[in-house]
Amino acid sequence: MIVVNVRMTVDPNKRAEYLKFINDLVDKSLKDKGNLAYAHYQDTNNENKYLILEHWDNQEDLDAHLKTKHLVNFQEHIGEFVTEKPELLFLNEK
Repeated sequence: MIVVNVRMTVDPNKRAEYLKFINDLVDKSLKDKGNLAYAHYQDTNNENKYLILEHWDNQEDLDAHLKTKHLVNFQEHIGEFVTEKPELLFLNEK
């Protein structure tokens, strides 16, 4: 299993737009082959900080997800909502 964490800080003036944008990504990603879990969380101490937590069956399925229209759209447009570059962490359980 592969776990991906994506941490983001969202511009407070764009939070409502961001939530619509990210909900579309989550809904579509949950349907991707090999997806075991895909969730979006708001930090309890800072309403502008968010985390996407993903679990993938294997690297092949994650690689396929990275090429989907919804993930490419995320990569192309997330900069419109965040105040700094998203932080990514990949964990591979072997």
